[in-house]
Amino acid sequence: MKTSTRIVGLSLLAAGFLMSAQTGESAPAAVPSPVASAPVADARAGKEAFTEKCSICHGVGAQGFIGPSIAGVNWGTAGLHAIVRGGLGGYGSMPAFNADAVTDKNIADIAAYLAVLRSEASPPASPAPSPAPAPPASATSAASAAPLISSGDPIRGHQIYMENCAACHGAGAQGGVGPNLHGEQARKDTAAAIAWIKNPRLPMPKLYPNPLSEQDVDDVAAFVESL
Repeated sequence: MKTSTRIVGLSLLAAGFLMSAQTGESAPAAVPSPVASAPVADARAGKEAFTEKCSICHGVGAQGFIGPSIAGVNWGTAGLHAIVRGGLGGYGSMPAFNADAVTDKNIADIAAYLAVLRSEASPPASPAPSPAPAPPASATSAASAAPLISSGDPIRGHQIYMENCAACHGAGAQGGVGPNLHGEQARKDTAAAIAWIKNPRLPMPKLYPNPLSEQDVDDVAAFVESL
């Protein structure tokens, strides 16, 4: 009797293992890592997103303002994504933006918009102009000895300064994000001031030739030299 009971018990146990193997949950199949499909970029939507989210620092046309000019950069979507998500230290200390503030679609669209600006900023190649005849030696020496006389209007230059420069250098040119400009005439003559405004080094943004024209630069330089 005991032997029969043992046989029945073993049979039931074996049946249980068999049913478990047939009906129990198997190990989950490997799930491939999700790969985010790149959003379709729309430069027109990128302009709107840039204006809403980026222009307060980089200017309406990406020409630079508090942050540097980025109209000619070639980051691409991946590079821009890394910068937006990770932020940048140094000048301007650009913060990181999560997907609630700037979506992946926004980033792709903005990258497309910057690419359009880059292509628009590349002028077609033109033949090199013929070199001008060299002036007489006496005229050259006289011109090199004479300082540049500014044709700028410091009064108009003050107005342009308030619209384009005061955010960094202060309303009274006393300094802020940018340096104090009082006494600049002792550090740069008019020609050097004009050259700096036209082709500054970071962290100062490049505002010439857009939004500042040639005359705007002369006027701002005249104002700064008058401080």
